[in-house]
Amino acid sequence: MKLFSLLLIIALSNIVLFGQTNNTPKAIKWYSIKEALELNKTTPKKIFIDVYTDWCGWCKVMDKNTFTDPNIIQYMSDNYYAVKFNAEGKDTIEYLGKKYFNKETGTKSAHDLAIFLLRGQLSYPNIVYLDENSNAITAIAGYRKPTELLPFLIYFNKDIYKTTNLDDFQKYFNKTYYDTTSSKDSIKIKWYSLNEAVELNKTKPKKIFIDFYYDWCIECKIMYKTTYYNPVIANYLNNDYYPVHFDVLSKDTVNIFGNKYINEGTTHPYHQLPVSLLQGKMVLPTLIYINDDMTLITNIQGYMSPQNFEPILEFIKSNAFKTEKWEDFRKNFKSKIQ
Repeated sequence: MKLFSLLLIIALSNIVLFGQTNNTPKAIKWYSIKEALELNKTTPKKIFIDVYTDWCGWCKVMDKNTFTDPNIIQYMSDNYYAVKFNAEGKDTIEYLGKKYFNKETGTKSAHDLAIFLLRGQLSYPNIVYLDENSNAITAIAGYRKPTELLPFLIYFNKDIYKTTNLDDFQKYFNKTYYDTTSSKDSIKIKWYSLNEAVELNKTKPKKIFIDFYYDWCIECKIMYKTTYYNPVIANYLNNDYYPVHFDVLSKDTVNIFGNKYINEGTTHPYHQLPVSLLQGKMVLPTLIYINDDMTLITNIQGYMSPQNFEPILEFIKSNAFKTEKWEDFRKNFKSKIQ
């Protein structure tokens, strides 16, 4: 199988989004900034900094109501180094080779690092997000309930901020988990099993699109409930592809590329097909594109909004990937999404 290298930068108050187990932490483990920066050197993660003051009432409410929520505790524990940083503290802190301290110029004197990270906008509570290299991504001020904070955590942890507007992602998140409006009038995608798609391709060749997912993947669920319900996206997949929604934990036997793939269920829970195509890197969702001659075109890992997904579908569907660079194609692409 020839892999075409497509260069892209992709990247609940009463709702329990995560499976709770005996290993689920009871509370967030809070680090100092120094501890988090040191940990990031050997085991990189995003860093979440809760910038607070002792007199900030909403900071205390967030401690009591938001940081005790089981969804927040688990997601933070799995994906971030969580830091508590007193914006009026007195410690000298070294950050990216520079030392910061509190000049103590008044009764509520701010620490120089707080001034730097918040870009002078000293309101509290304020959350600073750092990337795996400890560089600041952004600071977002204001009290957040658990249901409001969780989409922020996902948005920055999964690098969705690189491709998708925050307001759009929040809208898609809320539509997935809290919007009770019926979508019965939306265009539905006709999903096939992979074996069905392979058989149909023998008599009526079309490209095959595979969405690798699993049930506990939040981004997978958001894509399924919003991106795939967009009428432009649904029309692309129904008309120009055989779309397949494939659970990576599936027990089905699959015949493709002249091989048989099964779920052995021995050393790990994953089906052989995603393990083979993703080379063991189980980043979900992952979108697989197969040509009408049954050769692999590419795979793209990570969440996609409708606006990011549409040009890729056209790029593959039109065979532009054979003759054009992605950057040139994307520059001239005209979207049909309103």
